[in-house]
Amino acid sequence: MSKAETATPKADGAPRIQYVDVPSIAETYADSVNRMMFDGQSVRLEFCVTRMEEPQKGATELTGTRQTACRVVLPLGTALELSGKLSRMLTALAKRGAETRAKQAQAKPEARPN
Repeated sequence: MSKAETATPKADGAPRIQYVDVPSIAETYADSVNRMMFDGQSVRLEFCVTRMEEPQKGATELTGTRQTACRVVLPLGTALELSGKLSRMLTALAKRGAETRAKQAQAKPEARPN
């Protein structure tokens, strides 16, 4: 067993798990969530990407397809962990946005009537 595979119990009896990054795993881009389903044990997510078609000569509308990019299946506990982490990240991003807007407002004082 390598060091990364070793699971030595901690004092409380829980196994010690070491995180190992695997850089060879490809990232998958998605621009939409198509489906979310809970089957009683797992949360199933389907992420999609939109692919636009070349505009046809004389066409009045753009067309495209939405294609499955990946499917992710998570146990309920992991889905709840993901939800919590996303919530904290989105809260932090919202605060940054509010801070940025406040800084922009301070940098550009509003025109005051004479």
